[in-house]
Amino acid sequence: MRENVPRKPLPQPERLPFRMFSTESSVAGSTEAVAVDAESQFKEKPWEYLESEEYIEKYGSNPVWFGYRRNHKGQIPPQKTRKTCIRGKSICGNPCPICRDQNLFLDYRNVKLLEQFICPYTGITYHPTRTGICMKKYKQLTQAIQQAQENGLLPIHVPFMSYQNEDCSNQHPAVTKTPPSPALQSKVAWYDWYDWQQPPERDIKRIRRIYKNYLKEETGPP
Repeated sequence: MRENVPRKPLPQPERLPFRMFSTESSVAGSTEAVAVDAESQFKEKPWEYLESEEYIEKYGSNPVWFGYRRNHKGQIPPQKTRKTCIRGKSICGNPCPICRDQNLFLDYRNVKLLEQFICPYTGITYHPTRTGICMKKYKQLTQAIQQAQENGLLPIHVPFMSYQNEDCSNQHPAVTKTPPSPALQSKVAWYDWYDWQQPPERDIKRIRRIYKNYLKEETGPP
């Protein structure tokens, strides 16, 4: 019979630490570098991104939603956009024009971005089915546009109404003079209870007894 001889574990190669987006030797420095790269540098001033070379190279003179097409089954597109593109840490395969770019922020001061979602002729915000943004970003968009209009950064569109003289004139066959009321002609009220009715003497004495300390003496004309 063979004796059970304990086997020695084979030597494993040394695992080197994996550092992403960092060339520093310390692990603490690598985590800081990742955090800086993950956060956008245009978060405090999002309007500066629309003037940067990166934005011009990516979008040019077109709006951010130009050419966007959502992935869907079949030939008929869905009648409404998705609720949100980012759920926790998971991102959908084809996010909307706002969610796909981490440098775009819907801020009321970012007027150039908000104007891309407003019709220049009617002043109405484009429907999400045209721009392709999700419903979560569309709600933030409408709030930012309303706040920008309240602060005077965006104009409030008032539709022009042209009035003709015939519409506002009272010189028309269908417009006649309103006849005076019967009370003005015969000086008689329409109903009996419109006229003055003398209260009973019994009620007058009761009121005088209750408020006798507050009533002033009746005096004649001077």
